[in-house]
Amino acid sequence: MNRLVSVIERIAYFGGYLSGWLVPLMMMLVVVDVFMRYVMHRPLMVSDEFSAYMLVALSFLGLAYTWREGGHVRIEVLVSHFRGKLYDWVRLIGLILTFIFMIELDRAAYKMIVYALQINLRSSTWLMFPLFWPQLTVFIGFILLTLLVLIDIIRTGGKIRAGKKAEA
Repeated sequence: MNRLVSVIERIAYFGGYLSGWLVPLMMMLVVVDVFMRYVMHRPLMVSDEFSAYMLVALSFLGLAYTWREGGHVRIEVLVSHFRGKLYDWVRLIGLILTFIFMIELDRAAYKMIVYALQINLRSSTWLMFPLFWPQLTVFIGFILLTLLVLIDIIRTGGKIRAGKKAEA
């Protein structure tokens, strides 16, 4: 079990690392496009499209890493007043609800990919890039986040059973 958790966390870390490298790559592509457009008067026809794909990839591949680092937005106005076991149980219930929501997002992303493959969905630009690839990053990001939420459910449940405090 610990080995599997370690592998999932390493994959999530790699997704975050890859997302971090997509930012400067996307910036360089835009800078090159601006140079080509205004200096050389020959714009790159693919920069907008690939910048958008990179933005999707960095957003979704970074989801699990952000979860692991505690970087997602939390609204704890009510929960911050809970003490002891009540806080722990509310935390566990919140994780379970998040897991259910993530399962639905996984299913929707999977259906989106299957549909794109069935009809050979491509971009409407001259490049006609297969949209399966950017959609795959959405699915991978959702799956990784779902697995990390499941790991947190197991850890939180174990802490509650052991009588320890379940931290957010």
